[in-house]
Amino acid sequence: MKAMYIASSIALTALLALTGCAGNQNASSRSLGQAEATMTLANDSKLDAATTASATAKLDSAKALQADGEEEQAQALADQADLELRLALATAERDQVKKENEKVEKELRADVERKLIYQSILDKETKKEGAAK
Repeated sequence: MKAMYIASSIALTALLALTGCAGNQNASSRSLGQAEATMTLANDSKLDAATTASATAKLDSAKALQADGEEEQAQALADQADLELRLALATAERDQVKKENEKVEKELRADVERKLIYQSILDKETKKEGAAK
């Protein structure tokens, strides 16, 4: 998952470098490009459609506003969409890490229990050998 974030960041940086040279229109284009790149990452991460529905609607509205020449409003909506998508991605990653953490904790508890059993067996065998001598 982290590799996807790194790859998307590199792609996003390249996209921003390609689009970033001509004033206010490019600012909204840059915001739209960034939001679209984040949307691609969200889709690749297979986030629930309900989670990204609001961001998708805002991104579509931003595109329409940009087409109408409303650059500032388009940029603001694109930025909101990007932030919502980033939040959804971060939340999904947090949930995944929580599940992995719970699994590791469960395995650790099982390992501790096995260690105690083996230690008990070892102690019994050590006492038997001491009594036999």
